[in-house]
Amino acid sequence: MSQTNWEADKMLDVYIHDYLVKRDLKASAQAFQTEGKVSSDPVAIDAPGGFLFEWWSVFWDIFIARTNEKHSEVAASYIEVGFQDSSAASHYFL
Repeated sequence: MSQTNWEADKMLDVYIHDYLVKRDLKASAQAFQTEGKVSSDPVAIDAPGGFLFEWWSVFWDIFIARTNEKHSEVAASYIEVGFQDSSAASHYFL
């Protein structure tokens, strides 16, 4: 595993732990921290509900806008503008 992937894995663990703590799941947070040897250092992005929850909320809103009529206007605008030309988007990510 490359150093970059290792750091990404560790950061994900830190934010999972942060999410558990902010949801007041103390026993789960402690077990996860102990078993996963998760750092107790404070998170870099200290969002009120946890960075992982905030990221998930944005992802879910955009994802559901593709398939469901009950979505936010912001997500609908993102989908409309962001994916008008899928060939341009595919070139961007290559």
